Amino acid sequence: MPIVCDVFDQHIGLTNALLTEDEIHAVKSRYHARRRQIGEIDRLYPLAEDRTQLWEDRIQLVSLLRRYRLALSSHKRLPTEILQQIFLYASAEYDQDLPRPTDPPWLLCGICLSWRHIAITTPALWKSLHFPSRSRLTRAQKLYISQIWLARAGRSGFSLTWVDDPDDLSSPENFVKKVIAPYANKFRYLRLNLTPPDIDALFSLPAGSLDSLEEFHLVYQTGTKPPQFLPSTESPILLFSPRARIRRIRINLTPYIIPSIFCFPWHKLESFRCDSGIESSDCHSMLLSCQALRKLQVRVFGIKNARPLDLEISLPNLTTFAVNLCDEEDYDPFFLPLVTPSLRSLLIFQYAGRPWSPGMYNALVERSKCDLEELYLGTLDAEPLDVLRLFECTPSLTSVTFSHKTTITPEILEKIGRCDIGVNLTQLFLKGTHELDPILHMLELRERSFSTDRGPQGERFSTSPLKFVETHCRQEEVDLHDDRIWKLRDCGFEISLLPEPEDYYQL
Repeated sequence: MPIVCDVFDQHIGLTNALLTEDEIHAVKSRYHARRRQIGEIDRLYPLAEDRTQLWEDRIQLVSLLRRYRLALSSHKRLPTEILQQIFLYASAEYDQDLPRPTDPPWLLCGICLSWRHIAITTPALWKSLHFPSRSRLTRAQKLYISQIWLARAGRSGFSLTWVDDPDDLSSPENFVKKVIAPYANKFRYLRLNLTPPDIDALFSLPAGSLDSLEEFHLVYQTGTKPPQFLPSTESPILLFSPRARIRRIRINLTPYIIPSIFCFPWHKLESFRCDSGIESSDCHSMLLSCQALRKLQVRVFGIKNARPLDLEISLPNLTTFAVNLCDEEDYDPFFLPLVTPSLRSLLIFQYAGRPWSPGMYNALVERSKCDLEELYLGTLDAEPLDVLRLFECTPSLTSVTFSHKTTITPEILEKIGRCDIGVNLTQLFLKGTHELDPILHMLELRERSFSTDRGPQGERFSTSPLKFVETHCRQEEVDLHDDRIWKLRDCGFEISLLPEPEDYYQL
């Protein structure tokens, strides 16, 4: 007894399209007709010699009945567009760092056929996939999941984080060939931690392959093997053409790199972070082309041997600048050509414990006419007089970090408390161990200098901008001044007293 299925039967229940009155009547009629067919099969089944075809027909009819019931269910009264918005809202804040079959959007695919169809045909649900650094999935499983996500993402700009786990003992997969190359024009955000063979395959892609990217992170996963170098004699890396949309790049490859080997559209970059070392002269040459930069983080070496640069390097849009100084040498020449009128945040990290250079800083601020708000000097040691001049030179500072060996005298703290200096400070980080009494006195002066408001629950809080201080103090001092600490905390001041001094080189 052949089962006849027309176009109506092939599509009913698979979408969330609203049914007309005629379609509802047709579904109900077919439902009763199919039930009679199942009853007839059940009657003939014990008597039939060839039961295989009857059983297959029964399975097909039961499947049709389920879809008929689904088409008539109450949730089918919601248009597909509304359900899609509900799905997107429910999945928006979900942690997808470790995709599993029980997580959205896969969870939505297992509820019913129509919801599965809606989930699969909602590309925005599948536009982001992130594997953590220590995933329990093998390379083959991650590859399979990536291909499913990319196929279902449609034309949505795709965001992918892929970390090749060095502890994964499974067979290597040609990730670049199977995922990056065929879907290159779909990626918008790509964060990769790859082995050397995959890096080589990535750099061998045709010129302009990643022109659709807006953000690109690339880390060399070397495992226990020593990394190789990328000498300047290597062929240029042409992943991006001048028409590329790339705006943000982060790379961490070999111990040092030469930026000129990368044919990035430097003039378009808004954010650049390089965790590999760059020679000072190469960094200056690179920055001459980076007029659009807003955020910059680099590791610099070879300042002493760099050739003098007569040109001025203007970075008119740079607001955040973090530089790691790798050598034990004078770092003033590196900053000398820079002009940064929009600079708001400056982090200087020095591994060799060099002293703070007030001349360099004053010249940079005066030359750039910038209003710095955040300053990190956690590894540069300053004298008390230089600290005073620093506050006088940059009155707009809101956050500052001083190193272990920087002496912050009670006089300096009192000036801050009286708003003679640092009037705009909101947070103060003092690395190392400090006396608690002058710090509390500073905050008490601030409390008296500013009015006190009351919150919705009647709690009191000071209107002083400076609300947060972090340092380490001896426990006996903490016990001695416990009442003062809690009184200040009741007024809204946050006093973070670390159990141990921070490591000298801890950011």
